[in-house]
Amino acid sequence: MKKILLLAAALVAMFAVEAKPKKDAELNLKIGTYNVWSHSARQWQIKKGATTESRNWENSKKAVAELIVKLDCDILGMQEVTSVCRDDLAKLVKKAGGKKYKLWWVNTYPEGHKNVVGNAVFYDKRKFKLSEQNIYYFSPTPEKMSKGWDCKRHYRASLVTVVTHKKTGKQFFLLATHGPLKKEANANAGRLLVEFDKTYNKAGLPSIALGDMNARPNQAFHKAMCAHFEDCFLVAEEKCGTIGTFNSSKGSDRNFTVSNRRIDHIYVHSTDKGELKVKKYYVNRDKYKIDGQMLYPSDHNPVVAEITLK
Repeated sequence: MKKILLLAAALVAMFAVEAKPKKDAELNLKIGTYNVWSHSARQWQIKKGATTESRNWENSKKAVAELIVKLDCDILGMQEVTSVCRDDLAKLVKKAGGKKYKLWWVNTYPEGHKNVVGNAVFYDKRKFKLSEQNIYYFSPTPEKMSKGWDCKRHYRASLVTVVTHKKTGKQFFLLATHGPLKKEANANAGRLLVEFDKTYNKAGLPSIALGDMNARPNQAFHKAMCAHFEDCFLVAEEKCGTIGTFNSSKGSDRNFTVSNRRIDHIYVHSTDKGELKVKKYYVNRDKYKIDGQMLYPSDHNPVVAEITLK
């Protein structure tokens, strides 16, 4: 009887060891970025005749939420998220089946400013937790709410955080951003994102930078980034034929074949704390029935990268 009990205890211990997550096991990640085209930006485009009333936020918000759920990303960085968009998406994404998501949103503008718009991250709260959450601005004083160089109108910044996979304890550093439109500020934003990773990623974790960078592949931003990061579009083992990511206020399909319309990017950087390998890269091109027409939910299309963390 004693031998049987000892054998049973040994079997329980063996299975318990096997049940523990392996720290050296690969972690599969689905990472995305999506500029949702804020309600105010849409109205401005409608007012100047650059797009139609059909593409206003009220008509499009349900499709935006449904597409977010369909993408099924572990982490989805979003841009042009006003307080209106934030509140609508928080409700509509859950209604569309995305109850696993938690939303982290930061207004990049000063309190009392006429604009209340910022960067956001939807993440799977069942699998991941965020820590060391902060925001840094694209200016000579990134730790202060500020504008820099020739960017006089918009406050543009990057959210940064440590992402921890709850089951395995694996971690990576995330930079979720919206790049400046102006040339000098945009060039400096690429340099600053590299500095943010080197300065604020204190544990030296592998890092992922994503967002609507407002930067074409041949511009200074991209060159600065590629001195430190890898461009998922370039290094993915498998990628779609779509090049462009910005369909514009006109919803033009022709933009998908044009390299200078690739302005939404995902970059990765590996360290001795973890290797990021890009297995797949693609641009989602789903249209939805909006106001009786088949339209893109936003003027940008979501970019997704399937990545393994070793």
